[in-house]
Amino acid sequence: YDHSGFSEVSVATEDVVAGQARTVVQGLAQRGYWCVQPRSNDLAVQIACQSPERDVQVDLVAAPGGDVLYADIDLGTAADSVRPQDVGDRLGRVLDASFLRLWPQDRTTIRDLVEDAQPHPFMPFGSEGRPADPADQYSTRDQRTDNASWSLWSRHTGEPLALRIRTTGLEDHSWPFGSRHYATSVEAATTELVADGFSCPASCSRAPEIQTVTFDAHDGQIVAIRFTLRSSVDDADRTDPSGQWVRAGLPFLTPAVQAAIGQRVEECRLEQRSWRGVVAGTPVDIIAVPGATVLPDGRPASDLMVMIGIPLLYVE
Repeated sequence: YDHSGFSEVSVATEDVVAGQARTVVQGLAQRGYWCVQPRSNDLAVQIACQSPERDVQVDLVAAPGGDVLYADIDLGTAADSVRPQDVGDRLGRVLDASFLRLWPQDRTTIRDLVEDAQPHPFMPFGSEGRPADPADQYSTRDQRTDNASWSLWSRHTGEPLALRIRTTGLEDHSWPFGSRHYATSVEAATTELVADGFSCPASCSRAPEIQTVTFDAHDGQIVAIRFTLRSSVDDADRTDPSGQWVRAGLPFLTPAVQAAIGQRVEECRLEQRSWRGVVAGTPVDIIAVPGATVLPDGRPASDLMVMIGIPLLYVE
C-alpha cells in the first residue's frame, strides 16, 4: 500500500472481475459463501469471501484481468473439542471449492503440508502437551509449485489456522486502498463522536448505551468500521438511544451512503436479525448476537454487531 494511488475505486460490487478470481468466487458461492469486491485500482483488485457461518474468511488480490496474485484463507479458531484432522478436512473443502479448481495438480502439495504439520510425540500415548515456549505453539510450513507458493500456519496440535498463497505475478506497492466513497477520515469521525458523548482514547465508546466504535484506517482515512448497538427488545422500541443515534446519521459515513446504510442497520436493529450484502456500493455485515442481555436500567436487550467496509489485506 506504499503508493500514492492508482485511480482508486471504493464502490463495492458482488460482480467480481473475470478470469481466475471469478472461478474461485463462483466455487465458493456454490458453498454458500458471500463474496464482494470492495475496492480496486488500475493495477489490482481486492476480493473478500466469507463462509455462511462467518467463521472462514477467504481474501485475495488479483490483477485487473483476474489472475490471482495473493490469497489468504483464515480458518478461524476451532473449539478445543474439534480434532485438528477435522479442521484439515475443512481446509480441504475450502480449497476444493476455490484454488484447487485452478490448480488441481497442487492437491498433493497441500495434503503434504497438512500432514507434515501433525505432531509426532515421543510419548507412547499421545501428545506431550502445550509447548512451554509460546514461539513453539505455532509453526509455518512452506511449499512451492509451478503455480504458487503455499504457506501453512498451524498450531502445535496440527490444527491448520491459515493458508497463504503467493503467485509469481505478485508485486509490491500496487494494492488498492480506497474507501472515500463511503467513509470519512478518522479525525473527522472522532471529532463528531466526541461531540456526541463518546470517549475516544483509542477506540470510541459511550458508556450509558454500552456502544463501541472501532476503525481500521490507512493513512488517516477510515477503511472499515465496527460498532455495537444494544437495544431494548420490548416492542422494537424506537426510543432507544442506539436507534436515535443510527437515525441521526452514522457520523463516520459519507453523505452518499449515510441514509441507505443507516436505514438497513435500523431495520436489522428493530427486527433483531442478521444481514450482509452491499448497500449503496458499500459492504455491510450485520450480526444479531444470540442470547439476551440487559440495558443499564435493567430492561431486556439484544446486541447488534455491525461492520461497514472491508479491511485492507496485509501479508504477514
